Amino acid sequence: MTALPRAEAAALLGQAGFRRFLHAAIQAGGVLGQQAQAGHADPVLLAFREGRRSLALDLLALAHRGQDAAVRRDDPHGLTTLAAVLATALDAKDRALERPRFRTRYDDLADDACTDDRDARTGGTGAGSTRPDPSGPNPADAPAAP
Repeated sequence: MTALPRAEAAALLGQAGFRRFLHAAIQAGGVLGQQAQAGHADPVLLAFREGRRSLALDLLALAHRGQDAAVRRDDPHGLTTLAAVLATALDAKDRALERPRFRTRYDDLADDACTDDRDARTGGTGAGSTRPDPSGPNPADAPAAP
């Protein structure tokens, strides 16, 4: 690991923007979450994720050099710096804390729930649609013959 002067690390650690950046790097590295199931893990994927975690922890260790000597002596693993990073992320008042959004199977659908492209009779407007069809009247809305 490249040596970073303590004064520079302290200056960086004193900036809330840097602590938010470090929080994003820690989240992207997967340090705070479980990324794979133990029984179904691909060794190549595990090695890749371990490298990401290692890089995020190296960044945390570089930032920890900015702490006072007494803090570094009592906390050699950087948990104090991690706590400061997490506190900054949680106390951010100017933006909401970013949380991962899990995709659902409906995310690729259009926002207009009235369309039904599979229904060729109605020109893609759907049999129960209340939206007017731009090509003319909806044949599904016509009264049934007796």
